[in-house]
Amino acid sequence: MPAGREVWLAEGIQVTDRGQTIDSKIKNVYDHYGVEKMVSLKELKEKGYYVIPSDPEWFKQPAGLKLFHDDPIKNPLNTPTGKIEFVSTNLKKHFPDDTERPPMPHWIEKGPSHDERISSHRANEYPLLLMSNHGRWRVHANCDDITWTREIQTCKVQGPDGYKYEPLWINTKDAASRGIETGDIVSIHNERGVVLGGAYVTERMKPGVVYIDHGARLDPIDPGKIDRGGAINTITPHNITSKNAVGMATSGFLVEVEKADINELMQKYPEAFSRAYDPAAGLRLEGRLVK
Repeated sequence: MPAGREVWLAEGIQVTDRGQTIDSKIKNVYDHYGVEKMVSLKELKEKGYYVIPSDPEWFKQPAGLKLFHDDPIKNPLNTPTGKIEFVSTNLKKHFPDDTERPPMPHWIEKGPSHDERISSHRANEYPLLLMSNHGRWRVHANCDDITWTREIQTCKVQGPDGYKYEPLWINTKDAASRGIETGDIVSIHNERGVVLGGAYVTERMKPGVVYIDHGARLDPIDPGKIDRGGAINTITPHNITSKNAVGMATSGFLVEVEKADINELMQKYPEAFSRAYDPAAGLRLEGRLVK
């Protein structure tokens, strides 16, 4: 067992899904993880969790790559050459002509699948480079309902409609030229759609660059066009990383940012703005169920 601790949770809600109950799904997971010698399924369900202990001899495990460092011949890596590859043997063999994912990695400004740099002709219409990383206050959408973190300014920006929006970090010069101040609700958009966010004006952002966390929960006002929850996957590039690599390009892409008129949106989409919502915890299930 590796060093560290992992918490297992169990729930006993009985609902059916394609012939399986929640209990049967839990048992399927339990049976495949080999923890039956640590805790029985009965005990796990009764207690609701089990903390897996650290290996008592974890300190005897060598640090990563130490054995390879000490003797690379006897301890080769799991690569075709057994060494650290600056040029990928397999990519060179199978995909030598992939200009977006070449055998030797290097800076590629644009390619057949993507043109998301400020040097692009698209930057004339969408001049801001939106950067996105994992959120500080949650793991993807998990923990987005923690009430005390949602009070932090860099976690949520509360709009005049009482909704707590995802913060969009923007430089003071870029904000001033667009008439945007901290706390304003803004439209972050490109040809793929619109995402609403709350402005966080700061000198910590470089001019020409804006920032918003990814992993927000989808809350569409106009499905496929406008998202209120801050889910930037709706406006990221739709193509895969390259013709030979399935992946998403979410770390940098072109957008424009404008101040949004919430009152106008509320009048245009009254049903979306009247859905059940808790500012302290966020989206509520009853606001999304279709009867």
